[in-house]
Amino acid sequence: MGAPQRRRPARRNGRANSDAERRALAKASGRRTGPPPRAPRPGFAVLSSDGGSRGNPGPAAIGYVIAAADGTELAAHGEAIGVAGANVAEYRALLAGLEHASRLGLDRVDARCDARLVVEHVTGGREPANPRLRELCADVRDAAERIGTVAFTWVPAEANGRAHALVAEVLRT
Repeated sequence: MGAPQRRRPARRNGRANSDAERRALAKASGRRTGPPPRAPRPGFAVLSSDGGSRGNPGPAAIGYVIAAADGTELAAHGEAIGVAGANVAEYRALLAGLEHASRLGLDRVDARCDARLVVEHVTGGREPANPRLRELCADVRDAAERIGTVAFTWVPAEANGRAHALVAEVLRT
């Protein structure tokens, strides 16, 4: 007699058992993961940021796009940041975008990010448990204070296309 075989848990009423399976099903069905992004706030520049890594941790990159209140693109940047996890990359992209916005002299920024956890952390909805993320969160909050008025907004990944493309381009090379 061989070793007992582990049984996979039975699917509950057709529902997915893991987060990865749920994400794959949602992507395959084409459902949006949230409401469509709202129009930019009047008088606010828009910062779209994204970070990503191949592996967690793995080779990582950041990207951000800054557009003026009238929609004119002011800056776009993508760069490799070495080896990092996805959350660190998301934070570093947001921080780099805010620092660039500050250098441009912008005083009202709508910072849009497709990492819900990062938005929850920087808005005070949740405190980061990881010490590195706690440090990055404080850095983002400091950068936002130097600008003046910053509204942090979560957007679905499909609404963050240009910043995501910058990250993907860097990770391809």
